[in-house]
Amino acid sequence: MSPHLSNHDRSAPGLFTAGRSRTVLSIQSHVTVGSVGNSAAVFALQRLGVETWAVPTVVLSNDNARPRVAGPALTTDQLRGIIDAMAANGVLSQVDALLSGYLTEESGRLIWETARRLKELNPAVLFCCDPVMGDIDKGFYVPQGVRTFFCQRALGLADVLTPNLFELGALSGARPTSLAEVLTAARRLVEAGTSTVLVTSVECAELDREHAHMVAVTADRAVLVSTPLLDAHFDGSGDLTAAVFLSHLLAGRDLAAALGHTAGSVHAVLAETIRLGRTELALVQAQDRLVEAPAAPTAELD
Repeated sequence: MSPHLSNHDRSAPGLFTAGRSRTVLSIQSHVTVGSVGNSAAVFALQRLGVETWAVPTVVLSNDNARPRVAGPALTTDQLRGIIDAMAANGVLSQVDALLSGYLTEESGRLIWETARRLKELNPAVLFCCDPVMGDIDKGFYVPQGVRTFFCQRALGLADVLTPNLFELGALSGARPTSLAEVLTAARRLVEAGTSTVLVTSVECAELDREHAHMVAVTADRAVLVSTPLLDAHFDGSGDLTAAVFLSHLLAGRDLAAALGHTAGSVHAVLAETIRLGRTELALVQAQDRLVEAPAAPTAELD
């Protein structure tokens, strides 16, 4: 692969100063303490100027990193009732994008229904799906029914997919170990009907291990971005990445600019979280970095 480096404008405040704001319907888990699911995505989207309507699939005390977790899951009927009320009130047609993350079989069916309803109201609606299924060091941590939803239903309906490397393999039926194989697997998803695939963690022999790498792929482009590797892992970083990437797509940025700004912002938030000694994303404390961090340079891949 021959990368061609490019830089973008250094900051991204006021994403929607040139036109109206956009509205995202985000259907994800909610935690009272912590920054995962909607508890990460909603604040980030709103801070970036995106009107965001949150529907919680579960309401929990915290994420699974703490020893005790408590809270209810909403049933499909309860979730559908919320969406039906929005439709009856005439506001569902105002949605520009649907964002989903970790889900169950039940919430997956509701998200699929909602994506179809939104696209019937407005074919231009973007469905951004973070196919949360597992990771290289953990394997799958969702049941087979959820994996089936992502591999069979989401592929034909989602406009944007944001898998990690493990999830890319699950969705494409491959085990990519080289950059060329990553691109081939991502393009397989594009051929299945997804317009944009953001691979949020890319590890292969061609890329150095001192940086974290992401690759975004469409039908005619592939773009790489790299940021200095941070010696820490934070739950919710994938939820944050998907939300920030979606905000830049809604603002009309092209693939490289959206990727560069996303990488720069997320890296800045993670770095500030480490500096503060926090174990959960310091979104409030790092909110200005989220908006003002310079875009990371990107490289076009042949």
